[in-house]
Amino acid sequence: MAVVLGKVVPRKTRSRRRGKRADRGSSAIELAILAPMLLIMIWLVVQFALWFQSRSVAVAAAQAGARMAREEAGVAGRPWQTDAVARARDYYNSLGTKILGGIQVVPVGNPGTNVGVQVTGTVSSIIPGLTLTITETSEGPVECFRPLNNGGTC
Repeated sequence: MAVVLGKVVPRKTRSRRRGKRADRGSSAIELAILAPMLLIMIWLVVQFALWFQSRSVAVAAAQAGARMAREEAGVAGRPWQTDAVARARDYYNSLGTKILGGIQVVPVGNPGTNVGVQVTGTVSSIIPGLTLTITETSEGPVECFRPLNNGGTC
């Protein structure tokens, strides 16, 4: 038995009180340590989502441009490069998103075999100092109408 503030208190109770006092403020310290880590994890998840969306937009724009390039490259006298680039840019603009910054569209390939479009841009970033560049290419064989009378050649 011990006397605390004029009251007789059993030893077990006194040691319990001392233990609770020793833990005071530990929750605030734990929060101060864990909260920044939790925020960083959330930012990384959001940044990954932005990267993934940007990549999907770049792939879709490149595919749209490549479809145009494949159709027009087989026709003599058609400016397939400018039409394919314009189609990829129009498709990107029609999405109504600005998630991919500094977009550059370049025609690729040989008009005799494979043609396509390469789309490059930078991902919007919520993390200061982080710059991610996405480059996506879509390419395919030139489409050509092959009439029977011409021996199957374009």
